[in-house]
Amino acid sequence: MRLRDLAISLDPGAKESLQLQITRTLGLAIRNGRIQPGMALPGSRQIAEELGVHRNTVLAALRELEAEGWVETRPGSGTFVTTTLPDLTPCSWGAFGDEPKLPPSDPGYDLPLQLSPITTPFLALMDMSDGLADVRLAPTEALGRAYQRALRLHGDKLLQYGEPKGNLMLRQALAAMLSERRGLVTDPDQILVTRGSRMALDLVTLSLFKQGGVIAVEDPGNRAAWETIQQSCGAVLQPVPVDAEGMDLDALEILLKKQRVDLIYLTPHHQNPTTVSLSPNRRMRLLELAQRHRMAVLEDDYDFEYQYNGRSLLPLASGDPTGQVIYMGSLSKLIAPGVRLGFLVAPKGLVERLARVRLRMDWQGDRVMEWAVADLFRDGDMARHVRKVRKAYEERRDHLVACLREELDDVLSFSVPEGGLALWVHANPGLDLEAWTQRCKQQSLIIQPGSYFSFNRTAIGATRLGFAQSEPRQLEDAVHRMKACL
Repeated sequence: MRLRDLAISLDPGAKESLQLQITRTLGLAIRNGRIQPGMALPGSRQIAEELGVHRNTVLAALRELEAEGWVETRPGSGTFVTTTLPDLTPCSWGAFGDEPKLPPSDPGYDLPLQLSPITTPFLALMDMSDGLADVRLAPTEALGRAYQRALRLHGDKLLQYGEPKGNLMLRQALAAMLSERRGLVTDPDQILVTRGSRMALDLVTLSLFKQGGVIAVEDPGNRAAWETIQQSCGAVLQPVPVDAEGMDLDALEILLKKQRVDLIYLTPHHQNPTTVSLSPNRRMRLLELAQRHRMAVLEDDYDFEYQYNGRSLLPLASGDPTGQVIYMGSLSKLIAPGVRLGFLVAPKGLVERLARVRLRMDWQGDRVMEWAVADLFRDGDMARHVRKVRKAYEERRDHLVACLREELDDVLSFSVPEGGLALWVHANPGLDLEAWTQRCKQQSLIIQPGSYFSFNRTAIGATRLGFAQSEPRQLEDAVHRMKACL
């Protein structure tokens, strides 16, 4: 520690002696936490030299601090701040100034209404409120090797500023994957890599929409996405009902007759939260409506790879001839939640504009991580990982289904989804779902009440149970807790 970092300033012309000024300044620094308990102070000669005073003045100040209990001298080692500081009562503040004041908890100005505070995290033993990739299955060894390889071979370039669109090798790997697996023929210049799908959603809404723009969303739907949109651009959200075939396009047409809609945000594959998929007929009709009304469609395809039964429906974007669809995907769902990588696919002209907005927001992503993930695609590690986790998640889905049918068949009903990372379960008559989820929370099991997924916070008798992040024994334990909370 150097005293110049504490910005000590002595005034030889002050009424206070230099010794008292040194005592007060060091005491305040210790009391306010700038000098931590147990920390060694510089030697008296160094202090005297840095402050430009006689050493005897410093020694007198240190003796005063020691008498007050702030420091202790250890023979042969030096002077240290005591590990147990003295308890200052109002009458003993004395030379150390007024009673310390905590920083204000609220700013001295008004905050925008859409700026909601972060939700306090609840330390649960198990969170089943949504489906997440299991970090224990992440390809950590392969990713670690690729990360080291990136730094060793290309560190001099990757640690500098780079492409706001994202690493070219990763965009090339994504273009190949989208063409092969999802029928979406695209060019690397039509892809923008982001720090997760939330950033992708934020970029689109921030770039395309002004205050008062109208965005149609699914109801029930993804509340986290709604909040991101509202905080980003202050758009007006209009809910559109979801049924067994996905978004209700009759209801959407009624909305379109009433007002202009600028964007439709939806999850047509394994809809969040109900897990249904938008039917083929509705897909064609939605694209026709978007073209006729010149609306953008933001397709959030967050878990395409997790299809266990039947064949996956190709993305809306793969059948879009007029450039209405902006396609959004997530690599966090493929690897692990902490790997914040997502991507957007859009016409090149829009991607160029989004990249410019991204420059102002974040400049670029984690270039080393992007290179490493591209390496996983190139070497086939990503394909092997997807096959492994798809099998594991299918087994976990089936295990949770079996446990629910055995233990809670009389209170919960559901259809087994053909894919995805969660179940959409309905409460049978007699179960107060809202009260039940609150009791589950008291048992350290997080399940969202149905009202969380409702646009207007209306209580609905259904909720989402994520299974991918939990091993079979954990799923069994969760179902036992659910039953105990009835």
